[in-house]
Amino acid sequence: MARLLRDQGYAATGRAQLVTESRVSNGSLYHHFPGGMDELAEAALNASGLLVERALNEAFEQTANPGLGVCRFLDMASPAAGEPCPGCPIAPTALESPAVNPRLRAVAARWFDAWESLIASRLRADGWPEESVAEMASAAISLIEGALLLARVTGQVSHIAHAKGAALTLLTKPNGRALRRQDQSTL
Repeated sequence: MARLLRDQGYAATGRAQLVTESRVSNGSLYHHFPGGMDELAEAALNASGLLVERALNEAFEQTANPGLGVCRFLDMASPAAGEPCPGCPIAPTALESPAVNPRLRAVAARWFDAWESLIASRLRADGWPEESVAEMASAAISLIEGALLLARVTGQVSHIAHAKGAALTLLTKPNGRALRRQDQSTL
């Protein structure tokens, strides 16, 4: 279900397709998810959100500053050479859900908030002034989501590279210095 939501969103994911692709019977589906497709979609979004959160944590743990953390995460989310960008696993459902399913919109919103909070925590840990933390965390999520969306829609992963450059510029510690362009090429 998580793959189907990422690839085509909730509205385009039918129960028959899910049953066929998962090789699970209708009875088994409703036994484990008595709330039907809504409950299953919510569980799938939560599983995907948790995977993204873990990847963000890993990216930030392995890097010296938030800008490098965003770059590392985008590297982890980038497709293999020649493959299409799958994009954010939550975005397709999040974009359609206000009209289709407010319950799923709320789940997606919670995950975007959680990821933004994770970035804000890293900024605070790195000594960013509190008055700029919310703005910078929001900008970082916007860079990530925008890059993944554009790479998916256009098929051009250059959007991810551009977002990495912007992240390094934007998320350099306020009293530090920005990485030079030649340093960025080693990421």
